[in-house]
Amino acid sequence: MRYDDIIVGAGSAGAVLAARLSEDPNRSVLLLEAGADYRTIEETPHDLLYSSDSFADHDWGWTAQATPLREMRFYRGKVTGGCSAINAAVAIRGVPADFDEWAALGNDQWCFDKVLPFFRKLEHDVDFRGDLHGQEGPIWIERSKRSKWHPTVSAFDAACRAIGFRESPDFNDPESTGVGPCARNLRDGIRISTAIAYLGPARDRLNLTIRGGCLANRVIIENRCAVGVEVEIGGRMNRVDGKRVTLGAGAFASPAILMRSGVGPRAELERHGIRTLVDAPGVGANLTDHPVMVILAALSSEALEQAPGTDHSRFSILLRYTARGSAEFNDMQLYLLPLADLSMWPGAPFPPGSPPPLVSAPVLQRPRSRGTLRLRSADPADQPDIQLNYMHDPEDMRRMIEGLRMSWSLLHQPDIASGWQGLIGAMAGQALDQATVDSDNAIADFIRSNCTTMCHPVGTAKMGLDSDKDAVVDQYCRVHGVENLRVVDASVMPNIVRANTNLTCIMIGERVADWMRAEV
Repeated sequence: MRYDDIIVGAGSAGAVLAARLSEDPNRSVLLLEAGADYRTIEETPHDLLYSSDSFADHDWGWTAQATPLREMRFYRGKVTGGCSAINAAVAIRGVPADFDEWAALGNDQWCFDKVLPFFRKLEHDVDFRGDLHGQEGPIWIERSKRSKWHPTVSAFDAACRAIGFRESPDFNDPESTGVGPCARNLRDGIRISTAIAYLGPARDRLNLTIRGGCLANRVIIENRCAVGVEVEIGGRMNRVDGKRVTLGAGAFASPAILMRSGVGPRAELERHGIRTLVDAPGVGANLTDHPVMVILAALSSEALEQAPGTDHSRFSILLRYTARGSAEFNDMQLYLLPLADLSMWPGAPFPPGSPPPLVSAPVLQRPRSRGTLRLRSADPADQPDIQLNYMHDPEDMRRMIEGLRMSWSLLHQPDIASGWQGLIGAMAGQALDQATVDSDNAIADFIRSNCTTMCHPVGTAKMGLDSDKDAVVDQYCRVHGVENLRVVDASVMPNIVRANTNLTCIMIGERVADWMRAEV
């Protein structure tokens, strides 16, 4: 059988594409996913439903080099729903300037005014209405209720406002900044992934086929036209043909598939014996991520006693602000998590069975540093070589130092400090003390040794004009130099948004689905 559309990767964008394209009963759609596929909420494991749980059974198990001093685990969803099925369920948008910057780079269809209708289309916001919000979309969005906040969270909110940050009830308002409740894609505590929101209602369509356990090797390209996909199923390589092929496998897997298909930097392909069909130096370049410093402390016995009945999800409150001396609005975030899931951070300095700790975490939202993704081999089972180059740019380090010092100061505010005992420091077990915080050199070394990831990689197949040698796709997400081939996921972002990236990935799926449905 030859499908009209083959989509590789059933993640935040791929699941959206499959659902929207299959709304046309005359179009046959095949959705391929390397991980497991769970057809119903009842079949879905507990760890995928609740954002306070770990998800080790649905992760690729990859690692990345954050800095020369720091190798870390880097979570990626391996299941229908992709990272939307395992993430922290934070549902906030980038600021308008993020998308207007994309437009200024030659992608005029991605300015904020043009993407806002697709943000509204995807969401069912139960807290806010009006021109900025949607009420009819499949992604349920709600905010943590103050009445359910842990007392330490309430103390953090008060401490932030006491030092001058304003209250921000809606982080999806373009002008929002300050401290307030997170918008989250949760409903009754259940994480509303794209597998639940988009694929669930579409599964009974006869023209939609969803296959789990399919590891994509490469796109089959003939005469510079995509004609199918080579995929491993049960240890055997199979070929499936399609009129159009779309990669939605994420910012790590999509560029790796492109390179194994012969689309990528010539020298890199030749190194692995891959014939170059399109010399595309931007494939695997421009890798951008949100680095974070995770500081842990043991909760006091009193704070643990106050936990029952409080909001136990990972992220209930957020401080969103502009770093001192920065011209980039909302270029920082700071989280406080009173009951953190230790399984999220293997190697955290707590013995097995320890109560959940308090976590404070400043996050750099507009990093200037760029990393790279390269193949280790031509074998699809080998994870890519991921070099993130955190803090390579001095301005990144300056802002992260400021964020860590602010985090330290807030943790020591009396009402917050009463909630913890024995500040531990970073996940690797390295202690953080006042002397380290006060020394520019010592705190910089601490950051290089301990910074980790928010798991928001983007940019490895960025969109841009054909004249831009580093652009991999055009603004309609069509791969330069190959007909009938698209990349539709976080890879195509020219720059990272100042927000958790999942909602933007879903929006990208909605945006491109409109164009693809209009094509013959």
